Amino acid sequence: MPGVRPSCAILLYGLLTVLGVTQAFRTVCYYDGKALWRKDVVKVGVDELKPILNNCTHLVYGYAGIDHEKFTAKSLNPKLDLPESKDVKGGNFKSITSLKTEFPHLTILLSVGGDADYEKPEKYLDTLNKPYSRTEFASTVSEMAKAYGFDGIDLAWQFPVITEKKEKYSWSSIVHKIAKTVGISGNIDTKEAEHKEQFTALVREVKGVLNANNCSYLSVSILPHVNITAYFDFPGLQKYVDHYTLMVYDFRNPFRVPNLADHASPSVFVYADRVVEQNIEWRVNKTLELGIERNKMVLGIATFGRTWKLDAITDKTGTPPLKADGPADAGTYTKTEGLLAYYEICPHLVESTQAVTSLTMFSRNPDSKKILGTYAFRLPNHNDKGIWISFEEPETAKQKATYVKSNNFGGLALLDLSMDDARGLCNGNKYPILKAVKTVF
Repeated sequence: MPGVRPSCAILLYGLLTVLGVTQAFRTVCYYDGKALWRKDVVKVGVDELKPILNNCTHLVYGYAGIDHEKFTAKSLNPKLDLPESKDVKGGNFKSITSLKTEFPHLTILLSVGGDADYEKPEKYLDTLNKPYSRTEFASTVSEMAKAYGFDGIDLAWQFPVITEKKEKYSWSSIVHKIAKTVGISGNIDTKEAEHKEQFTALVREVKGVLNANNCSYLSVSILPHVNITAYFDFPGLQKYVDHYTLMVYDFRNPFRVPNLADHASPSVFVYADRVVEQNIEWRVNKTLELGIERNKMVLGIATFGRTWKLDAITDKTGTPPLKADGPADAGTYTKTEGLLAYYEICPHLVESTQAVTSLTMFSRNPDSKKILGTYAFRLPNHNDKGIWISFEEPETAKQKATYVKSNNFGGLALLDLSMDDARGLCNGNKYPILKAVKTVF
């Protein structure tokens, strides 16, 4: 996998390696608590997490959100997370943070946002706009962390995203009356500069309150398709943020480009009806140019695949970009259109150079050049539509971990543990993607 432009940091890393001084790379493991509500065979709770947690340096629990009227932090799943839960004694917040007793090395964080907070998404800019709303959020999210025993907070702030074609920033369900107040006009954020300053002010305030409550760790997750230039003042954030997770997946997915199946997490730009910014190399280099600290930059990869329907045989090899017909059907367990967990993919893969039409198998096609990623597909057959899948697997995850290590970045994050093969459904090997990463770190 190609590296970034040479720098003094890389030379320094080489010198430190020669001297026997190595960086402790972070392995940041995200876990969405809703995985506890999946069917028994793929349900992932505390008991299923324990066997793998020695491979994680950080455990990030998702997700909390924001009350759009009060600007206070809240659980997005109170029936799961809070003490009144009937599914977990004492609530999942406490169940997760109790893991520190058995795994004292873990830094356990509560993540806010993460594209999981669907109600009135403009509230994330609303919260930034006024000092009182920032203070309300900062104080309540810190109190939540303290009350339930988290070591700190992960801010996966839900900024507007760049649309695929027009390169503008939008939410899919913007409310125009409120949008005018916060500075959104015609789906474009007209107050980017102000929101950038306000986000830095929020981070500073959250860090201060976390410090006062002895749960001082603060990370920032940069979600896919967010304009990093518009919203992140890395030099200004530097002294408040312990690490950043730069999400480098979902560059293309079946909701943004429904008619074109393509790689979701390519390492570099390869021209073929693609956008030059939609690859890991570009996003990493741009973030470095903006002043992020190299050793605080963690790259986030997905343990799920993105799926498109194929309604015509346009190319029997499945080589992308490929004409498609929108998101493929939901998986048996994840029940989400356009997405399959790794454990919903790996049992069905076959090593074949021929196009597959079996309704239960996918033809796996690894990337010999190691720059675009692995894909799998099944051709349409009579009345049954085919499927095309871009996905991360142990080999490609290992390549990305090697890229992180060779460039002296801060580590690698997996989103999330519950969609890695936690039960060993594929070949009996549990958490194969995370284990592949740890062979490098």
